[in-house]
Amino acid sequence: MNRLDKHLSELIAPFHLTCEVNPSITGIATDSREVTKGCLFICVRGYTVDGHQYAEEAVANGAVAILAEEPIDGVEVPVVLLQDTKHAAGKVADLFYDHPSHKLKVYGITGTNGKTTTTKLTYDLFRAAGQKAGMISTIGAMIDGEMIDTPNTTPEAIILHRLLYQMVEQGVTDCVLEVSSHALMEGRVEGVKFHAAAFTNLTHDHLDYHASMEEYAQAKALLFKQVATSGGQAVILNEADPKSRVMEKAAEGVPVIWYATKALSEALITVEWKEETVSVRIDGTVTEVPVFLLGDFNAANLAAAIGLMQAGNVNMYQLIRHIPELRLPKGRLEQIPFEGCEVYIDYAHTPDGLEKCLKALSVPGEPLYMVLSAAGERDRSKRAVMGRIAGQYCEGIIVTVHDPRREQPQQIIKELLVEIPPRKIITCHESRKEALQIAAKVALTGKRMVIVGKGHERFEQIGTEHVPFDEVKILTDELIRLSGQETAM
Repeated sequence: MNRLDKHLSELIAPFHLTCEVNPSITGIATDSREVTKGCLFICVRGYTVDGHQYAEEAVANGAVAILAEEPIDGVEVPVVLLQDTKHAAGKVADLFYDHPSHKLKVYGITGTNGKTTTTKLTYDLFRAAGQKAGMISTIGAMIDGEMIDTPNTTPEAIILHRLLYQMVEQGVTDCVLEVSSHALMEGRVEGVKFHAAAFTNLTHDHLDYHASMEEYAQAKALLFKQVATSGGQAVILNEADPKSRVMEKAAEGVPVIWYATKALSEALITVEWKEETVSVRIDGTVTEVPVFLLGDFNAANLAAAIGLMQAGNVNMYQLIRHIPELRLPKGRLEQIPFEGCEVYIDYAHTPDGLEKCLKALSVPGEPLYMVLSAAGERDRSKRAVMGRIAGQYCEGIIVTVHDPRREQPQQIIKELLVEIPPRKIITCHESRKEALQIAAKVALTGKRMVIVGKGHERFEQIGTEHVPFDEVKILTDELIRLSGQETAM
């Protein structure tokens, strides 16, 4: 990458501030451990850590200036005071990295469920169309096929703009960005110019963070307001979700591309799922193509992706021939390849996501079994609802936890059990690993099994630690061990 140099005065100019000492800035960081010589350190208050407490450490590591919300004593570098450093970080990063989102097209995707899948489908379709594309999502960042790990669904602002800058340097023309409600509320996409944005749906989730579903919807709407204020070209909205009207209102003045999954819809784009094929209608022209995506909800994700492609001026009719090549992301209805049993892993962790997953896997006359879990220190109100849904679709349920954090696993399990019929409970286990081992044993008896909650993730959050936890490996190792025992017998 090219060397980046800015003066402090340039980076604070948007806030109508000046500085007496004007050092050259060669990097920016919100983590004192990432500070190098010449950095601007931005003090940000997080949930558990306050960056102001690490200002001296940042200076010791080479910081030549500080942005803060309160005076910093004991440092011999200029300190510039701002009211909200968290939201300012994105604007500063945008300036420092030479406005990267103005040099490529950025497509934002938000909603409760389907964000990651829609992001991946859109990215794959751009590449199939011959575009040099980038992607930033829950499963990591991709730059024209190269994977880069990221810490959050939407990285914090400095990392995000750095990735966009890297994409520009590598010739990327279109970047697809998964945008969470947390990211919108915390200013992680501040400074990003969006070419277009899509909305998947809004269902029960994150009510530990948002006070109500209406507040949750308004958080999502911030993306569409940003599309409008940054000169975006289109918003892609789900005809079936009433909260799409909230997004439409927020994007006032921006053209709307509506999508649906019903053939009789008047939406510009419809994708109707027919198990082994989808019927794709774009502006009145209908084409039926083979597909390897399970479920009506993935038809909606594909329709949203096609809408984003339309906003990107891709030739739709050439694009359709690439639909059979599309695959779901890791951890989304992912089947574990093991002869003699049928086991799936899915990221479902909301009531709506769980129901869609189980509905997609339901086959008349073939009972479904599952491992059900919930995370600690997260929206408790959805646990009983998820238990009820599991009981409706599954014949047998193994109840456990994932990412308990500092909450007692017994409490999580207790709240999941409230509405599950007792006859359907196989066992309850505080240890997720032991629950998976039991699931492997059940699957080897010929039972169809789905394990939800973690999906693609390869760690567990226990207490305040991130502990390595590879669900696919644990399951595969146990299936091999058990099948080997059976052979020996």
